[in-house]
This record gives sequence, structure tokens and C-alpha cells, in this order.
Amino acid sequence: MTTEEPGSEPEEQMCWCCGTVYPESRLIRLGSRPEAGVCLNCTIHLRRRARERLAEGRRPLARWKAQVSRQSREQIMEHHWHQRPIIGPILRWINRHLL
Repeated sequence: MTTEEPGSEPEEQMCWCCGTVYPESRLIRLGSRPEAGVCLNCTIHLRRRARERLAEGRRPLARWKAQVSRQSREQIMEHHWHQRPIIGPILRWINRHLL
């Protein structure tokens, strides 16, 4: 973390989730806890985890959908399909918009 001068915005801050230092423009501040900042990559991960947790308390079909989505994501990552030139960008787009 950097030290702040009065009247100036801090240039870089640490993500409270992964611990990586980012410029302020790459952090999302938490509403009632403005000192807590989470990087954009971690917000995606936290959103996915929150939706999985919500699905646990729902009907069996919703739980099954979350489980299939998680298992598919794990298989894609294990085989590095998300890094392939043609299918990779498509898989990453789906990942951002799914669960």
C-alpha cells in the first residue's frame, strides 16, 4: 500500500482477496467498508462462489446446474482448453456470463 497525501488519491492498493497490488482504477470498493478493495478478477471469482452458495439452498435442478457448471469449468481448466486459439475466447466468454 502507498501512503496518502492529503487531498490526493492513493495510486496503488492491495486487493483484500488475492493480495496483489493494483492501481485504484482496477479495484472495487465495498459499500460500507470503503477501505476494503477487491480487484476485478477476484470480483468475478467471488460472484461465482456466491451464486454456487445460493444454488445450494434451491431446488434440486438448480443445484444440479451449478454442479455441472463447476465440473465443466474444472475439466476445461484441467485440459487447458481455455488457452486454445479458437475455442479459448469462446469458453472464457461463456465463463464470464455463466453462473
